[in-house]
Amino acid sequence: MSEFLAVKPILALGSAIVEVTLTQEQKIGGCAFNVARALKRLQVPVLNGMPVGNGVWGAAIEAEMESLGLQVLLRHGQMDNGRRLTQMQPNGESLSVIEPGCETQWNKAQLGTLPLSEDTLIYISGEQLAGESGEAVREWLTRLPFDQWRLIDPGPGIAQLDEDFFAMLSDSHTLLTLNRNEVVTLCGAGDALTLAQQFATAHNITLICRLDCDGVWICRGDTPPLQIAAYPVNVVDTLGAGDAHCAGLLAGLSAGWPLPQAVDLANRVAACVVTTQGASGGPDWQQLQQRFPDV
Repeated sequence: MSEFLAVKPILALGSAIVEVTLTQEQKIGGCAFNVARALKRLQVPVLNGMPVGNGVWGAAIEAEMESLGLQVLLRHGQMDNGRRLTQMQPNGESLSVIEPGCETQWNKAQLGTLPLSEDTLIYISGEQLAGESGEAVREWLTRLPFDQWRLIDPGPGIAQLDEDFFAMLSDSHTLLTLNRNEVVTLCGAGDALTLAQQFATAHNITLICRLDCDGVWICRGDTPPLQIAAYPVNVVDTLGAGDAHCAGLLAGLSAGWPLPQAVDLANRVAACVVTTQGASGGPDWQQLQQRFPDV
């Protein structure tokens, strides 16, 4: 689709944190922030569901939000935001230590202040859902007042989400996006597509299975799995690829595109991000058109 006009707002619920490397480079990150930044570059309306704390990290995060046009809706008066310290190892892998902050503190009253309408699409990352601190978010998510799309990216926290939670999510508008390892964690070892399809059928949830070079498969349960091919690119860094994919998918849904076309857009956005270093290389619409002129 060559025309793109996003009209439905996306509530990006989750974390904004400070990312610090041992070279003292400082950036703003966190799954929800990465998604919101990529959405803003595609000119998608975003509702800011990321708490901002009362310290030096919160001030840096708020400044970055303001530069993107993200109005702060959630504030925490007693805690600062968290940060992640990252060091590169000699073998090329990274070692990270997270100092949690106000982005891990949620309550019913706080969530009740978020402005929702029947057109609002929901994004949430798994780090906000897991454990005792995520209880309020899990309850809020399963009691939304409208039947809108909600995209859940559980990440590594999927191992902490139990069967009761997925049973309460049972809804044809619930999308669960998973990489290959997360499919195994959720559905068990074996043929990924067969098991994902069985899970989708049993729970009335659509699984978006991101299977690397095998592309992305949409498993709805009521129809055969549908493959959306990946775009071959020279991969430089996969950091933030999952967040970029979520942003592209949400952007397509915001524009009213059918789910397969929205997933294809997500594949293109993620393909752009992995060709650059870091998680902040999300494209705008013109850059997407230039990189993929035949789509």
